[in-house]
Amino acid sequence: MKKFALILFGAFVALSMSAADTQSSTKTERNLVVEGNKLYAEEKYHEALECYEKALAVNPSYQYALYNKALALTQLASDDNKGTQNDPRVAARKIFEDIANLKSNNTLAAKSYYNLGNMAFNDDELDRAISMYKGSLRIENENKECRQNLLLALKKKEEQDQNQDKQDQQDQQDKNDEQQQDQQNQQDQQQEQQQQPQQQQMTQSAEQLLQAMQNKENATRRKAQQQEQPAGRRTTDKPW
Repeated sequence: MKKFALILFGAFVALSMSAADTQSSTKTERNLVVEGNKLYAEEKYHEALECYEKALAVNPSYQYALYNKALALTQLASDDNKGTQNDPRVAARKIFEDIANLKSNNTLAAKSYYNLGNMAFNDDELDRAISMYKGSLRIENENKECRQNLLLALKKKEEQDQNQDKQDQQDQQDKNDEQQQDQQNQQDQQQEQQQQPQQQQMTQSAEQLLQAMQNKENATRRKAQQQEQPAGRRTTDKPW
C-alpha cells in the first residue's frame, strides 16, 4: 500500500501586517513584529519570540503578534519537550484556537485553522486534522495547500480505518479460535471423565479375572502335589 507523506506547503510563515492592521496598532508594536519576523526568517526563534512578546506587552490583543508568537513556539518544539508540561505547542495551539474562533481577521483565522490541522496531522490525530482543514477552507476556499493536505489526511484516515477493520477481523477470528479451542478442551475433559469409570471397571474386572485364574492354578497345583505323595506302611507297636 502506498504511503503518503505529509506535505506542508508554507505552513508556518510569520505574517506581516496588512494596511488595515497598521491603523489599529502603534508604530512601536509594529516595529517589534517586523523585527521579530526578520529574526524568525533567520531561524532565531527565541529572539523572535521575545520581540513578539514585547509587542504584546504594548498591545495584548494584537493578533499579528499573537499569531507569530504561536508560530515561533511551534518552532521551539523538540523531541525532548514534546508531550511534557514544557511543550511549547500547547501554548501555540491555544493561541491558534483563540484566533480561529474569534474570526475577527479572516486571513489569520484561516491560517490558524490550517496550522492546527498540520499540528494534528503530525500527532496522527487525523479526525481533528480533517476538521481543522475544513474549517480553514470554509474561510479561504481557494487555499490549494490546505485542500491538498486535507486530501492527504482523508487518504491516510481511509487507510487507517481499513487497517483497523482488518485488525478487528483478525482479533475476532483469534477470539473465535480461542473459544473453539476452549470448547474442544472442555469436550475432551468431559470425555476423559466419562472414560475413567469404565477404565476403573475394566481394571477391577481384569484384576478379578487374574485372581480367579491364580486361585484355580493354586488349587490345581495343590491337588497335583497330593496325588504325587506315596502311600506309607502301617506299623503296630506291641508292648514288650
